[in-house]
Amino acid sequence: MVERPRSQCAGLGPRRAARGGHLWSLGCFLDQFQHDRDPAFPTRLVISRPGVRAWEGGRGRASDAAGRACGRDFCVGRPASSRVGMSAYGHKESAGPEGEAARGEHPTATVIGRSISFRMGSQILSSLINVAGMVVLGNYLAADGYGQYAFYYALVPLIASLSDLGVGVIITKEIARTPELGPRYLGDALLIKGAVALAMLLVVTVTVPLVLDGPHALLVWLVTVTALIDLTQDVGIWVFRAHDRQDLEALLLLLSQIAWVGGILLCVALKGHLTFALASATIAFLLRFAVGSLLVRRILYRPVYSPDWDRLKRLVAEGLPFGLAIFAVVVYGRAGVLLLKGLASNADVAYFNIGYMLSQPLGFISSAFSVSVFPSLARSARLGPESVQPVLRSAVKFQFLAALPLSVGLFLLSRRVVRLLLHGGSFQQAGGALMVLSLALTFIFLNLMSRYVLAALDQQRAYLRAIVAGLLVNVALGVALIHRFGYLGACVGLLGGEIAVLIMCQRTIGRHLPVAILFREAARPLAAALGMGGVVFLMRDANLALVTVVGGGVYISLLILLKVLSDEELRVMRGVYVSFRLPGSGWLTRTSNRP
Repeated sequence: MVERPRSQCAGLGPRRAARGGHLWSLGCFLDQFQHDRDPAFPTRLVISRPGVRAWEGGRGRASDAAGRACGRDFCVGRPASSRVGMSAYGHKESAGPEGEAARGEHPTATVIGRSISFRMGSQILSSLINVAGMVVLGNYLAADGYGQYAFYYALVPLIASLSDLGVGVIITKEIARTPELGPRYLGDALLIKGAVALAMLLVVTVTVPLVLDGPHALLVWLVTVTALIDLTQDVGIWVFRAHDRQDLEALLLLLSQIAWVGGILLCVALKGHLTFALASATIAFLLRFAVGSLLVRRILYRPVYSPDWDRLKRLVAEGLPFGLAIFAVVVYGRAGVLLLKGLASNADVAYFNIGYMLSQPLGFISSAFSVSVFPSLARSARLGPESVQPVLRSAVKFQFLAALPLSVGLFLLSRRVVRLLLHGGSFQQAGGALMVLSLALTFIFLNLMSRYVLAALDQQRAYLRAIVAGLLVNVALGVALIHRFGYLGACVGLLGGEIAVLIMCQRTIGRHLPVAILFREAARPLAAALGMGGVVFLMRDANLALVTVVGGGVYISLLILLKVLSDEELRVMRGVYVSFRLPGSGWLTRTSNRP
């Protein structure tokens, strides 16, 4: 692993210790989790302020001689005497394959694997904390109170989807491509995010009290503040993702979750009102945002504020289609419930919602991989389709490997899963909803991947068009089928919408990864999943835990038998395992080095 030079970590000195030596020490400790491919962070990186302004959008080309000088200054290619203006904490990193040799022992694939591990682990722990919080709140607030809490909290992703104008993913992409411009992009992100946040808070503060009473207006105001600092809206998270520091994102996620559940427990102990329950999320998110900002300054760099109106407009113009697409995704996910509420019964709403909630959260597996591969894919996109295809092909293969067995297993065991979780006969029809929605799982995984792939390829508008098309198909099928088939009509509408999104996304992605390769990568994982399905079907009446374990074992065995994973992919998996220095790492290293 990378060690920070002793001069930077060992001797803080009394002045630095007085200014926050404990946090600096924490930064040194966290640096031990960074990937070996990254060089140690320099203490300071000299930046030419005129060059910062001259660099045109961070795309690797300069608008004039000053811009070219900026590029050389950032890469520390000019004599120290010629560097003027200012200095900022910085992280030097090559954005292209020509710098791969300088990245250290871990290749890109291992870095992506480590990032996925951090994200998956933190997401699983976060989900468990969510369940614990839900149980505590449900028992404390009862059905009516928890219903109000769920309603207001559901507004958070809706408001958050537009609170950065879609700029977050663009900032991550640009820093990943040109990390030497990270301080300036961080400054731009804070300026844009701050302006949008102030505008939204001003609108809510002025207008909401005019239409709602005091307590309800306060709840909406709290929800707005929470949405503005949601995990997806945290500028520090954008920067950490760009530098492949998913370990820090995982740390911050768990910090906010622990603070949130602690606030919930305190609220229950003090018998607090619903307002205090919502405020616990606000305070937890503020804590995460503050710690993340400090870590960015200590471990990476400080922001450089060099506002250029044309550059800021370009960032917003590139990000807005993505922001609108995410907003449409939020609406898309609620279309079935809204249509059933107006065209069917409350029972149909319940059946559909249970099936939806038991299938959709599995998408975090796809998101964990897609977010982790995004920085590397964004760098490769600058070098042409030949550089993109290997990364994209591996990403597609991962989606099939993860989604197909889940889809087959849920389809066969859907009714048993519902009976296990919801006792009583009134929810049995929800098993039918889960069965239909399980067929959409593979399309959902691929579409979640397409979200970040298209952003990495500078095709945010293509993703917006795909989501709008999927929303229209979803609504059209729902309106046509719900009158006759109830909740099953809404399920078919969602399935049709996901297929429409995939077709639209593939029209653009197909230039880099033809459909023939897509089917080729799906063939053997599908065969393994169907083989697993045969065993699960024969054991369908056995203990559910036993069926799950045996089915998983059969699937893994068939993957090995069919040689789904190449020797290179197996080496990458070993490399990821060894990189964490887990038990058996030494043995794996010795065996892999044998001739």
